[in-house]
Amino acid sequence: MTIAPLLSIGIIFKNEERCIERCLRSLEPLRQAVPCELIMADTGAEDGSRAVAEQYADEVFDFPWIDDFAAARNAVMDRCTGKWYLSVDCDEWLDTDFSELLAFLKSRNRADFAFVIQRNYFSAELEQSEAFNDFRALRVVRMAAGERYHGAIHESWGFREPAVKLTRTILHHDGYLFTTPEAAKKKTQRNMNLLRERLKEEPDSLRTLNQCIESGGRDADQTYYVRHAVEVVQTGRDHWQRYGGLIMRHAVEHARTREMPELNEWIDYAETQFPSSIYTLVDVHYTAFLAAYDDKEWEKAIRHGEAYCEGLRTLRAKNHSKEIEADLTASTIHSGSPIPERTLLIALANAYLQTGQSEKARTLLTGLEGETLSPDQVRNAVIALCKLHAETTLDAAPALRNFYRQIGQKRPDEQKQKARLAVFDVIATVPFGENYREEEKEHEGYRQPAYTAFAALADMCEAGRGAKIMMSADPSEMREWLLQVEDWQALPIEALKRALQAGVPFPLAEQPLNQEIMSGLAARLTHDENFAWRTALALTNEQEYPSLQGLLWTQTVVLAALRSFDWTLGKNKKAASAFFRPEKSKDEKPNKRPACTPEIGLAFIRRFASLEAAALPLLFAPQLLTEENAALLPPMHRWGLYCVRALESLDNGDPHEYLSILRRGLKACPGEKDMVQFLLDRFTEDTRPKADPELLALAEKVRSILAAYGPDNPAARAIRESPAYKQVAWIIEAEPAGQMVQ
Repeated sequence: MTIAPLLSIGIIFKNEERCIERCLRSLEPLRQAVPCELIMADTGAEDGSRAVAEQYADEVFDFPWIDDFAAARNAVMDRCTGKWYLSVDCDEWLDTDFSELLAFLKSRNRADFAFVIQRNYFSAELEQSEAFNDFRALRVVRMAAGERYHGAIHESWGFREPAVKLTRTILHHDGYLFTTPEAAKKKTQRNMNLLRERLKEEPDSLRTLNQCIESGGRDADQTYYVRHAVEVVQTGRDHWQRYGGLIMRHAVEHARTREMPELNEWIDYAETQFPSSIYTLVDVHYTAFLAAYDDKEWEKAIRHGEAYCEGLRTLRAKNHSKEIEADLTASTIHSGSPIPERTLLIALANAYLQTGQSEKARTLLTGLEGETLSPDQVRNAVIALCKLHAETTLDAAPALRNFYRQIGQKRPDEQKQKARLAVFDVIATVPFGENYREEEKEHEGYRQPAYTAFAALADMCEAGRGAKIMMSADPSEMREWLLQVEDWQALPIEALKRALQAGVPFPLAEQPLNQEIMSGLAARLTHDENFAWRTALALTNEQEYPSLQGLLWTQTVVLAALRSFDWTLGKNKKAASAFFRPEKSKDEKPNKRPACTPEIGLAFIRRFASLEAAALPLLFAPQLLTEENAALLPPMHRWGLYCVRALESLDNGDPHEYLSILRRGLKACPGEKDMVQFLLDRFTEDTRPKADPELLALAEKVRSILAAYGPDNPAARAIRESPAYKQVAWIIEAEPAGQMVQ
């Protein structure tokens, strides 16, 4: 004897190969728990969806698409024989905990309808993410009730009480997330075409206008739908009280996104006319908070932020008013999930700080669950904690230590932990900067440098150790803190600068560094070119290096400075017009970038060459330090070899060989074109010896003779090999050599 199914599950599908099997597989435990049938309608699949459906369904039939979702779903219901009917879409999957649904199906409940939770995801992490919003979706109906779907688009049953609200039965949905731009555009066009046809028949229908707003995305007519819907609400037409809060939620969000002048007017209207709508209590207040916060209207932002928090408490309460229950079945709450809540709480803490309500700010910041924050939220929380420390008398240390422990938790996984800590390290370095320290003194309420807040973390992270170094005047104490550094990339570079300025020998003998770390530190030092250049030139050519690492560190700093120098001396920079270079105000600080002068450039090259002369024999075998094998050297050491030999020739009074080596060096190291041109220009203008009249006359005579012959003439070659030519070659070749890099 065949057992009649207790439950019929109905699905319509087209091209759902991406997700159909996940959906059907998730329904298998439910189908095994109760007598069940699965009926599916194929509305024109052209991929592998049909084959997957046939593996799971009790019946799969064709339903030619006629631009009518209700017709397709009713065709499925017509083939169902169960006592209850459950509607599911292929881009959904049933949660593993369906015990609540199972209990409802087996109960003697007199209700004809049941709502479940549709959870819409906006992150690829899906169930591991908090980027979602929930919607109370009507998905279960008693078949004996005789209900039919209505509506070609956004189809629905004619709902009536009593109905059961299932609060733990979740249909997860990722259809908004994985749709390609092309597919999304096609889907939007299809939906909007159907909705526009309906709107022709009922132009003032708030239900249809709401669906146009929600389905339209960036549709060109979105602003029209919003304004018309607001007009219908404000003139008291078409169930304006039922849909008013929902419409005003959309209007306020749309107005802020599009920077419409009606924003504040619509916020006030929503608060006045629909104060108890859940859309006003949560979404309108959230949007109003953001708008006021952006405009730095702190008191206004605080009012809306506190109202939003109260709205969340109402939303999450176990029992709701009839009005809120009705709201929850109409649309999703956009700002009710944990992510926007945390974003607002951090911003609200800053608004409290701006208005002198430091205790409230500390309470909010202390209550943050750091392990749940996104990287952006970590960033904003650190900024607020620094402000709490710098501009109030409250002790921010306990909150900061607790916060750092929380973000260091491996929750929900190690990848998230690393992302939080990485953004903490980046934002924690900002208050150490010289410009930041100068500007924060101008803030009202300034009491102490923000970076000193991190001293509370000296035993936990590099920002804490950096703060201790910055706050110390004792080189030996600075050295002890440097010895505790574990991640040099995370150490605020200002702390290292402070230690170097205090005379702390670096690198530390007890803590040798590899070349990658030294290169990274040197590159960061060049962010302050004044300091980097002074450091690079501080040691004289006669400096004795106490260790090979000391030599390589100095060389690394000089290389970084070399790379930051403009070897064209600004010649290649386009002049800025007055439009792009406005006149400076009297209060504007002067540009602290040092000038790239010929004297500094020559000093850098001399310093570089002296270091290369010391380092090359220590780093490479003698056979590599020949011109024949120079190509085997790393690029900068290759150029260093040519640079050393060129300057030796110049210092030995052989300018001809100097130019020749530079020419060969450019060919071997084309990336040093600007530096070679700089040296040639300096040779022409400053460096080459001044020739006496007799030598100049001889050079002119030789030049004239050569001009009479072709470059490949045997006589010309003989002249170039003569002692007379070599005596004046540096004069004859100087000008052409200066052009050889063009």
